[in-house]
Amino acid sequence: MRGMGDTAAYLRRGIREIICLALFYFTYLAGEYLFDVRVAEFVPPSEVVVYESFIVGASAIGFLVRPLLYYRRPRAIDTTSDIAGVLLASALLLLMMAAQFEMLIVGGLLTFCTLGYCGSTAHANFARRFARTPYLARVLALSYALGVLLQVFNHMVMPAGIPQQFVLVACAVAQVVLLHNVRRAKLHGGPEVGRESDIAELSVDASEFGAKWQDDSESTAAFRRAVVRLTVATACLTGVFAALNAGLTTSHAAGAIDLGDWPRLLMGVSALVAGALFDLHGRSYMNITMTCTAMLSTLSFFVLLVDGNGGNALAAMMIFYLGSGFFVVFFTTKFAAISVYAHWLYLWPCMGRVINVVCATLVTAPAVAIVSSQSVLLAVGAVLVLFVGIAISLLGQSGHRGDDAAVHDELAFAADDLGADLVSAQSEPAFAEVPELMLDERLHAFVAALELTERERDILEALVASHESVQDIAATLFLSRSTLYRHIASINKKTGAASRVALINFFWSWTPND
Repeated sequence: MRGMGDTAAYLRRGIREIICLALFYFTYLAGEYLFDVRVAEFVPPSEVVVYESFIVGASAIGFLVRPLLYYRRPRAIDTTSDIAGVLLASALLLLMMAAQFEMLIVGGLLTFCTLGYCGSTAHANFARRFARTPYLARVLALSYALGVLLQVFNHMVMPAGIPQQFVLVACAVAQVVLLHNVRRAKLHGGPEVGRESDIAELSVDASEFGAKWQDDSESTAAFRRAVVRLTVATACLTGVFAALNAGLTTSHAAGAIDLGDWPRLLMGVSALVAGALFDLHGRSYMNITMTCTAMLSTLSFFVLLVDGNGGNALAAMMIFYLGSGFFVVFFTTKFAAISVYAHWLYLWPCMGRVINVVCATLVTAPAVAIVSSQSVLLAVGAVLVLFVGIAISLLGQSGHRGDDAAVHDELAFAADDLGADLVSAQSEPAFAEVPELMLDERLHAFVAALELTERERDILEALVASHESVQDIAATLFLSRSTLYRHIASINKKTGAASRVALINFFWSWTPND
């Protein structure tokens, strides 16, 4: 079994992806807060959340454009990324300085479109690094908590005005630079970068995993059912949290509460708790935990309806932030986990956010109407509809976890998101129980028994532990791909494995007695 040493190794190797995602969360949350403050200067408090939902919903454009370019126009990535970086910084400055309402809306639209573009890259890089590990929810929660902590620090410690705005722009630029460095590092790692075939190879990074499932009709159908369930669940949960956000943003615009104040720390804390809980027992309890959290968050919505005074608004805000941390970790973890089964891996990690912002845009106006009418009966009816959808999508499936043995074949570890469907569709036999050796212990014994060289040991460790693509492994070990393939062929010959998956299967099922 993998221990704390392996956890630390994953964190070290993925620190760039963690920081990129944390910076995205900060710029996203801080940009949303900044827009609320600015638009409240032009419109009544009840209209602020409507404009906010419209502007934030525009980020879905950026989230979808980046994957389309990545797969359809890979040569345009560098140019469009440079343009997106310049647009993001310019749009933030326009958002800060706009003196007219129309210019403020333009600044908000450009800001969130480009944030979506950058966020799509950050989510995809993060999923490639962590989706096939047992630490996915915890590391995601860490990124989110860091982004929230940075926002609270900027709001409560930095002086208002130019200092806070400078931090926001600086972090946005840092995010763009880091994402560009990731892309260029990948291109630099392979020979003859200018060739179309090399760029195309970088653009189809899911083929090693997704293609296996695409070739099987039962597995493909299971994947589609999983996507439908997750889409319905995310949409219904978004309805609950968007209704809460509508009431709280209205109170914020009216000056009753401050959504950038210390209670936002609860969102970071709840995300960390959610990450720890969600990863328990192979993420078996995610669905029931999220359902209970949604129930608690709904109670705070009724608190807002019953009495709109500041005390109740503060209580509702605290419950909202506690639930929001769980919700963000939930839908991001779920879609990142199933992305390894998709043909377009780059698209799916951000789809939870896309569904979230689109549904929030559709739900916000009706939610504002319910809050304004103070109609408890109408609210109860809407909530009942949402809970039926949540119950069917999250609790109406048999089994949420794949076979424990599937952890070691790299293909079904994230199948907790797909239920038992994909597990039953697997063609590989389950492994027998093996002695619980640490990764280093297993590697040492395996290398000695199979008489592998030191270089082959390094390559074997990267293949079975890092889950990187062949391109990334070659760059990490400072090898050309042809040299790396020769070493892999030598390892396969000594072990009798016919492929990378077969080698990993053999490694994790091997015992010192074999």
